[in-house]
Amino acid sequence: MNKAVIDSYLRNLLGSLLGAITIVSTSSGIASPIDYGIGEWLLVANALWASAVPTLIRWVNKKDPAFGLVAQAVAASVTTKLEAAVEEAPKKATPKPAAKKPAPKKPAAKKPAGGGSASPNQIQ
Repeated sequence: MNKAVIDSYLRNLLGSLLGAITIVSTSSGIASPIDYGIGEWLLVANALWASAVPTLIRWVNKKDPAFGLVAQAVAASVTTKLEAAVEEAPKKATPKPAAKKPAPKKPAAKKPAGGGSASPNQIQ
């Protein structure tokens, strides 16, 4: 069993536990889990075993590459392919950078002709 399966189960367990406590508190009118009796804790316990169902379904699924029974084989295959790709990367020639074209020159800004009227702040 790998770490991903355990992590997934713990997430499902925490979600189910919080949901079960909330629902039992709401339906029974008890304000705090400290005040629960045997019956309320049995309801919470049912939610805890039920939280294992989604993780077990993924673990039994042979096609699930993360948790399935073939997860280790898939992981080994992917690792082999990655290692081969890393070895091939330096062997490939790096393409030469394209020659940079000089930036086109901007036309010089034209000065306005002197025939216009002068503003009142300008001295002629």
